[in-house]
Parts: sequence; structure tokens; C-alpha cells
Amino acid sequence: MNFANITRSRRGIPRLALAGAFALSIGCDTNKLVEVEDPSALRPDQVNNAASVPGLVNGAFRQFIGGYSGFGDDSFLSASAVLSDEMYYGDTFTTREAADKRTVFTPVLGNISDASFARLQQARLNARRAFAVVDQFSTATTKTTDIANQAFLRSIEGYVYVTLSEGWCPAVPFSVIPDTGPIDPGAIEEGVSLNTVQMNDSAVVRFNNALALSAGNRLASMGKARALLNNARYAEAAAAVATVPTEYVFLLEHSINSGAENNPISALQQNGRYGVANLEGGLNASGARLRPDTSSHPVTAPSAEGIAFRGLRDPRVPWEPRPSGNGRCFSSAIFCWWNDNYFTLEADVPLTSGVEARLIEAEAALQAGNSALMLTRLNDLRRNSTSLLQRLYAGQKQVFFDPSGGAFVFADLADPGVGLATPSEQFDARRRLLFQERALWLYNTGHRQGDLRRLVRNYGLPQSAVWATGPHFRGGNYGTDVSYPVPFTEQNNKKFDPTTCVTSQS
Repeated sequence: MNFANITRSRRGIPRLALAGAFALSIGCDTNKLVEVEDPSALRPDQVNNAASVPGLVNGAFRQFIGGYSGFGDDSFLSASAVLSDEMYYGDTFTTREAADKRTVFTPVLGNISDASFARLQQARLNARRAFAVVDQFSTATTKTTDIANQAFLRSIEGYVYVTLSEGWCPAVPFSVIPDTGPIDPGAIEEGVSLNTVQMNDSAVVRFNNALALSAGNRLASMGKARALLNNARYAEAAAAVATVPTEYVFLLEHSINSGAENNPISALQQNGRYGVANLEGGLNASGARLRPDTSSHPVTAPSAEGIAFRGLRDPRVPWEPRPSGNGRCFSSAIFCWWNDNYFTLEADVPLTSGVEARLIEAEAALQAGNSALMLTRLNDLRRNSTSLLQRLYAGQKQVFFDPSGGAFVFADLADPGVGLATPSEQFDARRRLLFQERALWLYNTGHRQGDLRRLVRNYGLPQSAVWATGPHFRGGNYGTDVSYPVPFTEQNNKKFDPTTCVTSQS
């Protein structure tokens, strides 16, 4: 009951007297005068109705955003970027140091990925239960909307499996509870661990469910292709995205409304936590370790496994010095270079796009030995870079366009395999070009860690040729981890064996 509404609607009664009368009517329990019901604490049976459908669908999606992109904090987006060669850490947090050095902590000590894991699993649970509520209360009038919602919810589930397959060890358990009824801890069915292939196969099942409900669901088509690519099913992946237009973009939205809605990369950059990396694992001219935060921004360096994300000065990865603190990070000894694709706290994150669709087709062409088609797909994207970047990052701060005011114009790529002696050498050169284009188009969108793992798992490259190795610029050496461990909280699952979660395994 809203006491303020009572006082406004009965102006003839003195407020003090009314308050006393109201207190007497509830047995003088003054606590009840200010008692409210917290909507965030509603029981499952209280949202088991048709009116709750929009909130349940949006809630599942919101939790996925928190797991993939973040609630203004570390999540898969930043955790995958710092573990790979996209970003370096700029503060003193030991968990971020462990991720950047690829020496992640044991589960009992915790990692920057732990919150993301929990949110993703919660999103999976929420999506399944929301699906059941939609199904229960669907009517002839709401059928069209209900089908679209259910396809969307299955797509969220599928993306949870894909994300966990790319970011975590090849032994992730998936427990379940009934899709309907009370959430009873005693009803939890503990799940066995799935390996990387199994997680992506499970994702394909969910995306196929979504497409069976709504054949034109582009989010499901893109997610399916990403999962198939992870499992080296290249032709099937290309077929899945054949009808996705290049202009398509699916964004994870952020805003300035609250800290939990801020773009997490922007928020973390503003706080000096991370910077755009350059040639991770490289050495300088004298043979010493190359600092990824150096102001010289080289394009090449001996032994560098990482890409020159700054040195290339590519408009797909715009960067600038951190505006505050004289360009320094949280740790004043470190320079911070911002990713200007996420220049503001309200910048949205492209989860997937038609650009990714064309890159998938290019990789399928590479695998099929059709280098001409691969180059056609890559060059078509480059020729349309200005309009595509505006769709991918509407709020970006572009610093590498023509200073005279004209748009940046990419030169067409030539076939790097021409003139090489053997088919193997030709394939390797084309593969390097393709994965560099993927790295630049998909920079800091959560794809790079999965790509590096695929290069080892599916292409047979040694880990030391793909991941940064050697001395780290802040002391010590890079380790061998390529993924995050399942958090310690999962160890109450009797079917999960933590020893199978090997974070150095691709």
C-alpha cells in the first residue's frame, strides 16, 4: 500500500492523525508503514503469467549482456581481450596481471572471468524458463510475437554455449533445473563436463531450434555459423550465413543511465585498466622485450606473435592516448591507449554482423582452395569500410580517416600466395592474411580468443606460434594458458572433475 497516495487523496484529514489511525489499523507495527516488495526478489510463481513475458525475455537477454559484454565491469569481452593479444593490463590487480601473462589463477583464488561464467549460466537458465512461460501463455493473438521471442531465447542459449566454448577450458559442466515450477535446489540435475566440440554441437542444436521457429532469424544463423566454424565445419558455416546481408548488425546495447549499463571497455579504459596492445610477445631492435604500451607503435618486431593493432593505424581499430593522467594508466608507469570504437559509456558492442558473415564465407573459400573468392569477400568489405564501420560503431571516434575530410580508402588486397613454392606455403600465407583481417574487423568483440584457439586446434599451429610468448613487459614470462578455469563455486557439482579443466589446452 502506498501511504503517500492515501495522504494525497484525503486532504481533509490532518496527515499526523491519519498516520496514527493507519498505524493502529495495522496493529502499531510501524515497520509496515515503509514495507515495500522488492521486484528483484519475486518468486518464480509470481512471474508465471502472460504479463511477465516481456520482462522474462528481456531479463534473460540482459543477463547474457552482463556475461558477454559486462555490467560496466570485467566480463568475457575484456577477459578474452587481455588473455589474447588485443589488450594489456594497466593497473595493479593480480587477477588482471595473471590474465595478461596467461598464467591464470587456480579456481580457489578467482579470476576476472568468474562473474562472466556465472552470468552466462544464469542467462541460459533464464532463457529456458522464459521460453516455458511464453509457451504456457501463448494465444492465437500473441502467437507471432511468442514465436519470435522463443527463437530469440533459444539463440541466447546457443550463444552461451559458444561463448563458454571459446573462453573457458574444454571441460565445462552444464547443470539443469526444471524449466517450470519452483527453483528447488534439490531438483538440480548436476551436469557432466562438455568439451569444446560438444559445447559447439550443443549450440548448433539451440540455433537449429531457433531457426525451426523462425527461419529468418539472423542472430541464430550467425550464431550457428560461429559454432560450426569452431568445429571446423567450414562449408556448413558458410551456408548458414549465405542469406545474411552484409549490412546486418546485432548490437549489445549500453547506456549512461547507470554504472551497470555502461559500456565496460569504455568504463575500464577511463579508469586506466587496459590499453590497446601492439605486437605482444615481440622484441625490440636490441633483442629486449618490446613494451606493448610504447609510443613508437612499430608495425613489425622480431618474434612478435601478436598483431600490430596500433602500428597498422587501421580505421577498424582507432586508438588514441588516454585523455586523462597524461596518457598514463592506473599504474603511472604504464601508458594507456584507448580503443576508440568504444569511445563513450553508451557505445554499443556488435555481437555479430554481416561483416562476420562475409569473413566466414572467406574462410570457407580458403578451406575449399578458392583463393579468388576469399579475396573477393575480403576486398568487398574493405571497399565499403566507411559505411560498415558506421553501422558497427555508430559512436566511435575515428582518428585514421583522411585528414582532409575524405573517407579512408583501403587498397585491394593481393593474393599473398602468388609466387610461393608449395601449396602449403600458399595456404599459410592466405591464412595469415585472412586471420589478420578477422582480427581487425572483429577487434575487441569477443572473437579473438576463439580464433587463436582455432588456429591451434583446427589448423595445427603450435601454441608458441599463435599466442604471445617470452618475457612479459612487466616482469616474468608469458605462461601457456589459452582459456579460463571453471570457477570454484562449481566444485559442489559432484559430476564435475576440476582436474579435467586444462586451461592450456585449445
